[in-house]
Amino acid sequence: MKYTFNILLLVFATVGFCQNQAAKIVQPKYGLHEVKIGINALRTGRTLLSSGKDMHEGELALGWNRWNIVFDYGTEKNNRSGGYSYENKGSYFRAGIDRNFIKNIESGNVLALGLRYARASFEDQLIYATEDVGFGAQDINLSNSDLKARWLELNFSLRGKITSQLYTGFTLRWKFSRKISGEGMLQTFDIPGFGNTKRQNATSFDYYIMWRIPLSK
Repeated sequence: MKYTFNILLLVFATVGFCQNQAAKIVQPKYGLHEVKIGINALRTGRTLLSSGKDMHEGELALGWNRWNIVFDYGTEKNNRSGGYSYENKGSYFRAGIDRNFIKNIESGNVLALGLRYARASFEDQLIYATEDVGFGAQDINLSNSDLKARWLELNFSLRGKITSQLYTGFTLRWKFSRKISGEGMLQTFDIPGFGNTKRQNATSFDYYIMWRIPLSK
C-alpha cells in the first residue's frame, strides 16, 4: 500500500506538471511584443521625382498579440499650374487597428486587414487671370485658410522581413465617407493624405520601409 500510494502520487504529480507545461505552450501570447517604425517610401520617391509635390509620411505600429495598432502622420504640399496657379498644403494623421493573420507573431511578418480613421488640416489658394474684355486682364485670388477633412479607410497590408530587423511591404487603401469643412468660394482640389476630391471615394497604394524593435522572446 505504501509503495502503491507513492507511485500514484508520483504519477499524479508528473501528469499535473505535463498539463501545466502544455498549457504554457498553447497559451496565446498577450501584451505588447514589438514596435515598428518606418517611412512611406513611395511618397518620398514622388517628392524626389516631381517638382510640384512635397510629401512625407511616417508610420508607427505596435504589435499586440495578433493585432497591430497603427499610427500614421504626414505632411503634403501640391502645386498645380496651367493658365492658373493652385497650391494646397497641410498635414494629416491616421489611426486604427489591423488583424494580423500570420500565426507566428514573433516573425514580425504581417498579412492584415484593418480599419483607419483619418483627419487632415490644410489650406489652399487659387490664382488665375481673367480675359481682357476691354477693361484689362485681372488676377483673381481665392483661398481657404482653415480647411478640415476626415474620412475612413479599409486597409490590406503585407509586410515581410528583408534582413535582421528590416521589413518592407505595401498597404492598399480604400478611402470612403469623406467630409470637408471650411470651404468658401473656392472648392478644394486636393486633400493631404486623401488625394484628389473629384470622387467621393478613393484608392491608393503605399510602400513602406520599417525597422522592428522586438520587446519579447
